[in-house]
Amino acid sequence: MKQESQFAPGAKSHRGASGLMQIMPVTGEELARVLEVEDMTSPHDNIRAGVYYLRRLYDLFPGAEEGDRMKLALAAYNAGIGRIYDAQELAAYLHQNPLAWESIKDALPLLARRHSSLHWSVWSQDRPRTGWFGNAGQTVKYVENVMNNYDEYRLMLN
Repeated sequence: MKQESQFAPGAKSHRGASGLMQIMPVTGEELARVLEVEDMTSPHDNIRAGVYYLRRLYDLFPGAEEGDRMKLALAAYNAGIGRIYDAQELAAYLHQNPLAWESIKDALPLLARRHSSLHWSVWSQDRPRTGWFGNAGQTVKYVENVMNNYDEYRLMLN
C-alpha cells in the first residue's frame, strides 16, 4: 500500500487504478465477482482484493525460490502477468532461468520495441505476445521499492 497509494484510500492513477492497493478496473471487476465484493472503493474490500490478487499471482510461480517467487508476483502485480510471461519466454530463449528474478529483471528491458529483431527469434512476430513494453525500469524499481519497504517494516518489528 505504501508503494501503490502512499496509504491514500481515494488514490487514483492516471491509468485508472484505484484505492489503497491501486487495482485496475478490469481486475477489480473480476476480483469483485470472485470475492463477492460490492464496493471496491471501500478500504477493507480494496485491501482484501489486492491481497487476494497478489496471492493468486504468487501461486503462478510454484517452481521459483521463495524470494524470487515474491518478486515475480510483485512484478506481475505492477506490469501484468502477460509481461512477466513474455519475459520468462525471453529468458528461457537466452538460456536463463525463467523462474529467477534476476533473469526476468534482465529480460524485461528486452521487451522494448528497439529489440524487435530479437522478438522474431522468440515469437512469430516482431513483438512479444502482450506487445512491446517500455516500462521495464519502472517495474524493476517498483519491485525494489516494495522489497525495501518490507525490509524496513520487518526491522521495525524486531
